[in-house]
Amino acid sequence: MSLIAAIDVGTTTVRAAVFDGEGERLSIARSALGSQHPFAGAVEQDPDEIVSTATDAFHRSLQQAGVEAADIGALGITNQRSSVVAWDGGTGRALRPLIGWQDTRTAERVAEFVSAGIPLNTSASCTKLEWLMANDDAVGDAHSRGALRFGTVDTWLTWAFSGGTVHATDPSNAGATGCYDMHGGDWSDDVLALFGVPRESMATVVASDETVGHCDPALVGAAIPLAARCGDQMAACMAHGMVDGTAKLTLGTSGMLDVGTGSTVAEAPEGCYALPLWRRTVDGAPVNEFLVEGSILTAGSVIEWLVRTGLLDRVEQLDEVTASGVPGVEFVPSLAGLGSPHQDPSARGAVRGIGLETTAADIVLGAVTGIATRVAELTAHMGVTGPLLVDGGLSQSQALLQAIHETTGLEVHPAPDHETTVRGIALLAASGH
Repeated sequence: MSLIAAIDVGTTTVRAAVFDGEGERLSIARSALGSQHPFAGAVEQDPDEIVSTATDAFHRSLQQAGVEAADIGALGITNQRSSVVAWDGGTGRALRPLIGWQDTRTAERVAEFVSAGIPLNTSASCTKLEWLMANDDAVGDAHSRGALRFGTVDTWLTWAFSGGTVHATDPSNAGATGCYDMHGGDWSDDVLALFGVPRESMATVVASDETVGHCDPALVGAAIPLAARCGDQMAACMAHGMVDGTAKLTLGTSGMLDVGTGSTVAEAPEGCYALPLWRRTVDGAPVNEFLVEGSILTAGSVIEWLVRTGLLDRVEQLDEVTASGVPGVEFVPSLAGLGSPHQDPSARGAVRGIGLETTAADIVLGAVTGIATRVAELTAHMGVTGPLLVDGGLSQSQALLQAIHETTGLEVHPAPDHETTVRGIALLAASGH
């Protein structure tokens, strides 16, 4: 089997990796991805920086593996979900900065739906798309010329890598927009109309493992098949071998708990959501699978906050410092709001139980325990009783894994390779190629 390349555009990091035909990872390159916060609640990123950073990471992964672009038989793309890019289909240029999934500028609009009994949160793309249509002149102008294109990060990167020839996404990313009909398997005309989003601006929804075109050799060095795309949580599920009933927790910037429901669109507990897992082609026929997801809005970002404030020197010291902490500090890790089941974007963190004797290590221990407590709350709410599969950068912390085991009472099984997103999208690309 040919070599497989994988690109993972996360919230703060872009990763690119090369895998051989046996699934062995030959290389991985990482680059930081910046963000801007032009006003309170805003989280924006530069779409062009995403393309250039992904391209650079891809080439560095090839160099590390000692291979050429022409040696790659398929490329898979996975990504942060719900973030939206608007661009001009004629020029191929982004019209404005990406609006990130963490952005809360539409909180008041979301609250209108929630008060009407309609479950929605600020992460979903739909109100972001509505905001763009109503507030951005460049978006409005492109729409009037019939040139407006919208997309999640997978769609934007696929467009750029294909030289502007492919405008496609998959169900896992489409589902995260809030504009997707899971039963119909395509965009919901009613939802698009509700938010004022023109259907012609949206990507074609294809199978997660469908080859939709080829990379532009001028950009990546060869006409590599664009063989797979899916959201980051779904790629992690692929790496774990997600089946009906499997519970997977990814501990990255945020914490995402996914429980597989097979071919059934299940009723989600309050504050959680049923989403597409993927659409795969099996024996020539499309097979749709689904999951239920709950969110912890701040996990790894809590540890980054500890570093930024000087309470922890480096992320790598987390376990060492935690071991020297004394229990007693209560740390509520809702630094960017509360996700499932509360869905309160206005909530903020709190630290209690501090005395004159309290040390930085005590606060770090409290933060680790606080994250584990949120995991326990969410696993109980979602009815998880079996083993908990864990991945993501923060899953390297043995202190946190032990705290999760103690607070949940569940068996905790960390992935052998915490880089599950790139591995998962590579497996998906290989299976469909």
